[in-house]
Amino acid sequence: MSIQVFYNSTLSDITFYAVGGLADEVWEVDDISEFSDIWAETVAQKIPKVVLGKGSNIIFSDKGFRGRVFILKFEEIIWKGNLATVEAGKNFQDFIESSNRRGFADLCNLSGIPGNVGGFLRGNAGALGRAVSDFCVSVDHLDESGIMHTTPVDKCVFGYRESVFKHKPDWCIVRGTFKFNPIEGDISRGCFRAEQETKKILAERWKKNPPGRSGGCLFKNPSGNIAGKLLDECGAKGDRIGDAKISEKHANFFLNLDQAKQVEILELARKWKKIVLDKKGIELEPEVFICNEKGETIELS
Repeated sequence: MSIQVFYNSTLSDITFYAVGGLADEVWEVDDISEFSDIWAETVAQKIPKVVLGKGSNIIFSDKGFRGRVFILKFEEIIWKGNLATVEAGKNFQDFIESSNRRGFADLCNLSGIPGNVGGFLRGNAGALGRAVSDFCVSVDHLDESGIMHTTPVDKCVFGYRESVFKHKPDWCIVRGTFKFNPIEGDISRGCFRAEQETKKILAERWKKNPPGRSGGCLFKNPSGNIAGKLLDECGAKGDRIGDAKISEKHANFFLNLDQAKQVEILELARKWKKIVLDKKGIELEPEVFICNEKGETIELS
């Protein structure tokens, strides 16, 4: 089936933070053409909506979600030389490894970041000095009427964990096109080098990241600073409210120890946001989307 709808689904079961009550509707969609009409209808009827990729970058409300949660299942990759057009539901790590098998090492630095192609583009995910926008050519998205548009990279307004799509809630990314450096020399050797580089970066990331239920770093890095370092210097490691705890290994990882609630993570995040501001004069901003039951952003201030 190209579309499946599940009612009263538990959001904590489908997110990395394992937080969230019941969603009125969860839609799994694997056909872009059918999805365009559903998207237009949802926008026109002003039904609260959120597009969920891997569920790594969102903390839902304990009250659940009074609308539609869309999970995009279309994930085709079309290769043309050193160009790849990838649908939004594709796991980005799978895309990296697919590119490695063709000899491209361009995306290796992004290895180990959880998320799908759509989420990577929307939030301009990055690591180790590279971001997904470095390789993007264009992004295809549906507008509020379900009409497809292609936006060239220079119109995507990419910035640090930013894009125009973050500020257009009635647009939905459905695919992206990426360009890689042409391969020089023996392709088989290039494949081996790319695959080894990805394995190395994955191993380093897993070694640094603390175990436990989390979506990664909670706060963005402020300009010229590292959020985890600031939190660490202020004494955040190990602090706990209920089942929400700041990792003792990495101060920017907020963990769900067992049955943490959104309200507990919010209280902990607000506490340390204020402490860092008071002690360092630097205001931290969340990297993850923290939303209420209508899909509206909950501010930490």
